[in-house]
Amino acid sequence: MAIGKLVMANVVCRRNRLDGVIRDLILMEKCEFIDTFLEIDDGDFSIGISEENADEILDMEDIVPLKENKEIEQVIQKLELTLGSLDYKPKVDVAHMQGAYTFEDLKDEVEKISCDFALLTEEIDQIESRIETLESLKVFEAIKNIDVDLNQLYSMKHFTVKLGFLTREKAKRISQNYDNIKAIVLHAGTYDEKEFYIIVSPKSLDVEMGRILRSTDFYEINLGDEPLGTPKSLLEALSEERQALDNRILEIKAVTDSSIENKKHQIDKLYSKLMMERKVDKVHQKIAVTENLAYLSAWLPSEDMEQVKRTFGEPPETLVTFKKAEEVSIRIPTPTFLKNSRFFRPFEMLVNMYGVPMHNETDPTFFFGITYMVLFGAMFGDLGQGLVIALAGMLLRKKVNPAFCGILTRIGIGSMFFGFLYDSFFGYENVISTLIPLPIYFRPIENINQTLIIAIVIGIVLMFISYIYSIVNKLRLGDIEEGVFGRNGINGLILLATLLTLVYGMFTGQKILPTAVLNATILVSVVLLLVKQPLSNKLLKSRRLYDETPSAYYVEGIFNLFETFLGMISNTASFIRVGAFALNHVGLFIAFHTLANMIGSTAGNITMFILGNVIVLALEGLVVFIQGLRLFYYELFSKYYTGDGILFTPDKI
Repeated sequence: MAIGKLVMANVVCRRNRLDGVIRDLILMEKCEFIDTFLEIDDGDFSIGISEENADEILDMEDIVPLKENKEIEQVIQKLELTLGSLDYKPKVDVAHMQGAYTFEDLKDEVEKISCDFALLTEEIDQIESRIETLESLKVFEAIKNIDVDLNQLYSMKHFTVKLGFLTREKAKRISQNYDNIKAIVLHAGTYDEKEFYIIVSPKSLDVEMGRILRSTDFYEINLGDEPLGTPKSLLEALSEERQALDNRILEIKAVTDSSIENKKHQIDKLYSKLMMERKVDKVHQKIAVTENLAYLSAWLPSEDMEQVKRTFGEPPETLVTFKKAEEVSIRIPTPTFLKNSRFFRPFEMLVNMYGVPMHNETDPTFFFGITYMVLFGAMFGDLGQGLVIALAGMLLRKKVNPAFCGILTRIGIGSMFFGFLYDSFFGYENVISTLIPLPIYFRPIENINQTLIIAIVIGIVLMFISYIYSIVNKLRLGDIEEGVFGRNGINGLILLATLLTLVYGMFTGQKILPTAVLNATILVSVVLLLVKQPLSNKLLKSRRLYDETPSAYYVEGIFNLFETFLGMISNTASFIRVGAFALNHVGLFIAFHTLANMIGSTAGNITMFILGNVIVLALEGLVVFIQGLRLFYYELFSKYYTGDGILFTPDKI
């Protein structure tokens, strides 16, 4: 439950071994390759200076980037088009990606498969194109009852006939200008919310009518070489042809299915290797090469150094050196390698929505996971509804984002725990306590004041934990100003504790410490907040006491004091919403029970039970989910978490 250590590997290998090594590393899913020239340009690409690798060092004088192979995408598209015509979607299996092969071999295989199915795919394409044309001619349904020979219409010597569509808006525009149009405009019917028209005009006016029809977005139906006759006979002929084409498609499909069944393993293997080649080519673009050698750099977890080194191979075939993250140039940002247990891993998604922790920052995922489950459960405590949420997370895992489903399962468990404690089962109280009589049940609606006080106490505890996180993070980064004297540092923690002690004494009359001591502590904390920058610079023996003019610094410091006090009050009070939502959850069900009693029937009770639970699960569940995030993002994360890191993403398929 921490951030793992990463190291930078600098590797030199023979170019003829490069692709095999990259494939092995991609399948291992341990390395995040970076632009090798960033290391080389800074002079940080280290392979060690010795007599054995002198040639490798001298060879770096002629180093160039490895170019992208654009042909890979063309070959993949060619295979996908062929398989798409045959209605087959290949499966990607990493087991097929291993072994020695070259892109040229894969290209030849794709060419062979395309040739094997060329005649069938070409016929399928022709049939599909023809079917598309037949579908477009279904528009004649609009005039199928008009008994007119289309052949006679189109063969008139002195008149031009056009069949087509206008939108209703454009048709209205034509009807308003009939007097200015020297043509017969016959509205024949409606099809698919468009108006079907037959337009007859003198051939001498073809140019003028063409201009008019273009201005109205007239869509002319081109019959081409179709068998002309009456609209009804045309539709019958088209229907017969469509049936024949469908039958031919079925015949071809039977042949192709049989052929693909025999070649399925070969096709899946070929496609999987092409997916690997696509990924290898993306890695190639980060690698530098000479005539005989390849130079690459990659981040990898420190615990995997030996495994990765074995993959590269032993000298003289390969030279590998490792550097700690602290030794890498500042031009290359160190990514964050999150290492959380399986239970807390789904919560990384919500943490990363705020920001990825920096590699030298404390990972808040464990704290977030535990606390978010508690907050959600406390606000949405119901054993039955929590069970529904948990089951939804488990059942939808393969269809929806697995991380989100994992979160649903875990917050559902939190809801179940508090639902049992609240004695609430699908909105009905006293059901659990009747079946399991224990003296542990706490019903929020019967203990309103205690519920709100407990919510405030939970907020105070979480605030203190947030301050501790902040202090650890700031001191780890060497930030004395904020870690010791800042409002989210040791000074801020003491100020918060003092203010809470003072408020507690005012409301209860019990003085934990003398008021004079508390007031003096507050005064000292305020002074330290005002002088934190010059004081920390003095302790660190910095040349400058202020990063700006003293007057500007102290004006800004006074406003920051107001913000500090307001933030401490509002952040702590904000947690009262935990208790408020716990009460609201019960209140909603009281409303639905009241409606059910007003209906006064069994059917009404069942209806209100189902409706009430659906509404509460969907609406209140969403609101509580968002409110839990809000408490973290605004009240807690703002205290100690920057989230300015970059996630470690190993190159993989």
